[in-house]
Order: sequence, then C-alpha cells, then structure tokens
Amino acid sequence: MLRNRSTWDFIIYNFIIMKENKLIAEFMNEEYGDYITPHYHCNWNVMDVVEKCFQEEGKHYVINDALLTINEEEIYKAVVEFIKQHNKES
Repeated sequence: MLRNRSTWDFIIYNFIIMKENKLIAEFMNEEYGDYITPHYHCNWNVMDVVEKCFQEEGKHYVINDALLTINEEEIYKAVVEFIKQHNKES
C-alpha cells in the first residue's frame, strides 16, 4: 500500500493513522500514549469498535455499507467517520 510513496507522504500517512487510532481509543475508553498504541487500522482489530458503534445512537449506514465491501481499510474509514459524527452530536 505504501509503495511508491515519498518519505513525506509516509510520515503524513502515519500521523493521520496515529490521530485516528487515538480517536478510536478514546471512543473505546482505552489507554493511548507514548508506549500504548492500539493498532485499529490493521488485522481486523477494528471489529470490536464496529460492535461498540452499533451500541451507540447514530447513523450506522456508513458502517453497514463498508461492512459489505469486506475491506478492512473501508471499514476503518467508516468507523472513524462514525466516531467523528458521534462526537459532534454528543
């Protein structure tokens, strides 16, 4: 996925992933810090977050559509979008 990207693109990509993982960790009430970094963006780790999203009020259709793709990156993006919207409404 990161082939043919410049070093700068790689740094920006990792910064965004870290920021999104922190957002998810806060939503899940999990620790996040210098030595504790959850990796929701890989290995289907995001599925626990999907479960919690469905327990919350909100527009779940974004997650539903992503689940139909069976693509972990799309599901991750949908979860981040859902949490951002959930935080705005809270």
